[in-house]
Amino acid sequence: MSKKKKHRLLDVGAGGVVKLPPDALEAIALEDGEKVRIVVDTRRKEIRLERHVEDVWAEALKPKEQKGFSDLIDEQAKRDEDAKKIFERKLKEAKPGERRPEDDPDLWR
Repeated sequence: MSKKKKHRLLDVGAGGVVKLPPDALEAIALEDGEKVRIVVDTRRKEIRLERHVEDVWAEALKPKEQKGFSDLIDEQAKRDEDAKKIFERKLKEAKPGERRPEDDPDLWR
């Protein structure tokens, strides 16, 4: 989830039950049956939901999910392609006097 604040309206069900959307559950790494801590900040007039961990040491010992090597290579290829597109766009937008010799793509090959 991005760092932008997303606002949404949630319905309160019987007994004060509120169902969180899947992206909110994913953002705070919640699964069915886990607990949520509700933090009420009266100064800022806001309510925050935080994941509650009973045993911090057991949580720390859980293996972290890691990306595979092929995922990392795919991400790098996408970043390279994006950088190439940006470079080519800036070359097209540059005025004739603004181009430097190092801006020539063949210089570096």
